[in-house]
Amino acid sequence: MKSRIETNTILTAIVIALCALIFISSVIAIIAGKRPGMNLRRSDPASVEQIKGADDNLSAFKEFTTLRIITMPNEDSQGNASILVVTPWLSYEGSDSAFYEELVSRKRLFTSFFVEYFSSRSKNALLSIGEKNIKRELLDKFNSELRLGQLSAIYFDDYIFLD
Repeated sequence: MKSRIETNTILTAIVIALCALIFISSVIAIIAGKRPGMNLRRSDPASVEQIKGADDNLSAFKEFTTLRIITMPNEDSQGNASILVVTPWLSYEGSDSAFYEELVSRKRLFTSFFVEYFSSRSKNALLSIGEKNIKRELLDKFNSELRLGQLSAIYFDDYIFLD
């Protein structure tokens, strides 16, 4: 009976010590200004309504699925490639149904552009190019294929490298 009381006392002390450690660590992190996830990529707007300066004249083409693309191996690694998970969507001005149909008809072509672009570069190359420049290059390529209108932007809901 006495050993059971001592065991309960010891376990209670351990739980209190762990709670105190977590609390003190949190306070120190807040005071130091370090917040977990501070350097994580901020996701693109979830919808056209959230795009800065959006008006009623913007439409979204969200017909792409999540793409999983194997990049080229990095030059400094032992032939290990990364997997890029990307979920693209396109923004365009207007609500023209003919232009939307053109986008639908070119969905496979645009998907192949995404796969070709990302699979022909290494993770380090893609990181050095930067997400903004990647979007600009792809946007130029997509717009050169379109006849009935032009895309205004490309967004990524997901843009994650898996090693």
